[in-house]
Amino acid sequence: MKKILIILTLFILTSNCSKLNFFGFGEEKNKYEKLKINEYLWKASNNLLNKYSSTETDLKEGSISTDWIRIKKAPKVRFRISIYILGSNLAKDNIEIFTEKEFNQNGVWKQQKVGEAFNDNLKKKIISNARRLDTEL
Repeated sequence: MKKILIILTLFILTSNCSKLNFFGFGEEKNKYEKLKINEYLWKASNNLLNKYSSTETDLKEGSISTDWIRIKKAPKVRFRISIYILGSNLAKDNIEIFTEKEFNQNGVWKQQKVGEAFNDNLKKKIISNARRLDTEL
């Protein structure tokens, strides 16, 4: 009887320290893991866009979006950027970027096509920063 009690006690104590999560014990998932969103892609994207006013984030949806952004160098042009984190792995396939661009012609805002290179460069920058964050922690 003592052997069974000792074995059971050891089992409970070891499961308490493991990731197996027996009996409700163990390592608890953080909010990013629960939502299946890569923490480092999220933080790198948020760090990139949070400098702009009216940036909206929705962690449950994995989305970060800006209001219209105006650049001082080109006051007749504005951008709106939306970033979606699609998965929990730090991979380029788990980030999607949509950019809208408009230019002002005689007081009327008209849509203009954004080059793929713009979104590709944003994606590369976010992934690079996410990898840096991953190695720092």
